[in-house]
Amino acid sequence: MQNVKSITLRNFKYFYGHEDQYPQNKLELDGNNLLLYGENGSGKSSIYWSLYTFLQSCLKEERSDIEKYFDHAHDENLRNRFAANSAASGIIIEFEDSNTGRVVQEQIASWNISTFQSTQLKQSLVSSDFINYKYLSKLYDFRNSEGINLFKLFERDIFMFIDFEEAFTKHDGSLSESTYASDWWKFISEEWKNLPTNASNRKFAERSDEYIRFKDETIPKFIRLLKRFLEEITRVANDFLEKEFKEAFTIEFDLEEIKCSFNKRVEGRTREKDGKLHKPTIPLKVNFSHAHFDGGSETIQKPHTTLNEARLTAIALAIRFAILDRRPVFPNSARLLILDDLLLSLDMSHRDQVLDIILSPTFIDTYQLLIFTHDRAFFNMCRNRINERFKSGWVFREMYQDENDAGIPVPFVPDNQNYLDRAKKYLKTFDYPACANYLRKETERLLTSILPQNLTLHLKEDEEEGTKPLKLDNMITNFRKYYLELGGDFIPFEKLKEHKDLLMNPLSHDNIDTPIYKRELLSSIELIEKLKQLVVVIIPTVSNNNNPLILKETDTAGDEWDYTFYLRENLKLIKSLNGNWLINNPKCLFSIRKNTTQNLAYENINAEGKLSSLYGNIRWRLGTKTNETDNAKDLKDIIHVDGQRLIDKINADANA
Repeated sequence: MQNVKSITLRNFKYFYGHEDQYPQNKLELDGNNLLLYGENGSGKSSIYWSLYTFLQSCLKEERSDIEKYFDHAHDENLRNRFAANSAASGIIIEFEDSNTGRVVQEQIASWNISTFQSTQLKQSLVSSDFINYKYLSKLYDFRNSEGINLFKLFERDIFMFIDFEEAFTKHDGSLSESTYASDWWKFISEEWKNLPTNASNRKFAERSDEYIRFKDETIPKFIRLLKRFLEEITRVANDFLEKEFKEAFTIEFDLEEIKCSFNKRVEGRTREKDGKLHKPTIPLKVNFSHAHFDGGSETIQKPHTTLNEARLTAIALAIRFAILDRRPVFPNSARLLILDDLLLSLDMSHRDQVLDIILSPTFIDTYQLLIFTHDRAFFNMCRNRINERFKSGWVFREMYQDENDAGIPVPFVPDNQNYLDRAKKYLKTFDYPACANYLRKETERLLTSILPQNLTLHLKEDEEEGTKPLKLDNMITNFRKYYLELGGDFIPFEKLKEHKDLLMNPLSHDNIDTPIYKRELLSSIELIEKLKQLVVVIIPTVSNNNNPLILKETDTAGDEWDYTFYLRENLKLIKSLNGNWLINNPKCLFSIRKNTTQNLAYENINAEGKLSSLYGNIRWRLGTKTNETDNAKDLKDIIHVDGQRLIDKINADANA
């Protein structure tokens, strides 16, 4: 079985830009099931429809029917409306074989289409299903004067999944290669126009073999197979209604009324026929059991006029689940069950029942589930239920509306392991105290990563108490002093102290529900994002025990010298907001030196002290530093680590 490893949307519908710049455009699943909450307008449905568009692409008869989705000049394109006309647009899906781990990337995009008439993708489509609220509502979206007729619903959404397991005969007498109801019906609904006609009056040649076979064999057989299928799913659907939904009614398709006629006689005219194909109906009625009714039950011919929306939705789900039960299984295909807000119209008791059904082994062991919802209460209920039942196998994601720096709408998908993302999430859900709390945590985390350890801890004299993290106020003070000593510009961070009270004591404010408080939080986020831009690279002491660092300098005669030294404290470098690298001043041991120009023997030094002081001594000794001139070089250019200049190493590490 194949599972979806990742879904990437590039300039498709709500998703703007390339995933390298907008990592939220790539949804990593690693073969797990997905529960996704997305507020309205956040791009949730774009993911649902991208999967639908992707899987349906294998059925297109022409490549142009797929290419149009990514062609900015086509009026049916699905490109992001803010993307430049020349920008690439597409859907990229990685599938992973659950047995071998082999990963295959498929795509429909402006630059390539790999799914066109793909047999394997067709198998995945037939084995999968999409269910959303709109589909469920179609079951009862009829006028009071009408009965429920499901033929249009079956024609559009279901025939493609029904395998009659019998081929139909084409006009030339050969058997079709497909046995699916969708191909049966496509042949019937389109090829009747190509039946032989009489040259004299252009009427159908009713005595031709093609006409007789089409009218007397193909159409009746299609209806017979359709009825057989409906009888099979009726039993399963009623089983769901009785055992899972605990309903006191059953459904019934009025099989006697399912007919398909062709070239009927015109009423009132004995010899004239209409030359048309008349689509069948699939009438649905409900048998309601109740002691009040004569005989204990009553047939409801128009269920949509009697039953409430929750019960009608339960019927729609029971029918769809029964159809799922008939799906073929292909060992090397994906089996996806993609559900989008399917429980909106259900009351809590029905939601609970449906959730138990889709989380049962019947579905969990068969499908990779992708559940989408914009209902936070259902999201929390579903997540809690999943966590109770499963230790692994699920990915939880949340999506919110956001904008990039240019004001273009983009999704925001917070990483729940990231304090800043969690703060932004709570800001969007108006939980301001929680937002402030995570901003404080992120500030503490960032300062701890930037500062030397001794500037983040409070050493206790009592050995039992040991060391404790410094309070945020003290860390901010230490950061200011440390950053200035490195030569950094602290002006962008001057308001850290000011925001400290907001972050430390959010509940002490009496205006936490006001726009003013929200603006303060937004300002704090901007400040923390600046702090987050500081790139820190550390050369630890343990890394050079066997591979010491080399400082290269030149004397007044032009000879080059190598000074071998070891770190006694970590060498820490910070890339400031303006792109300059700031370097600290660690303790070092300079052990030996060598004139490499003349290839002289090593000389012992054994000098210990701060890096900047020892480098000053070296320049004095080589004669490049005098009372009048310093001639100091940038240490990042002359210190070498593992045979590489320090500046080159830290740039490489920062970009890794």
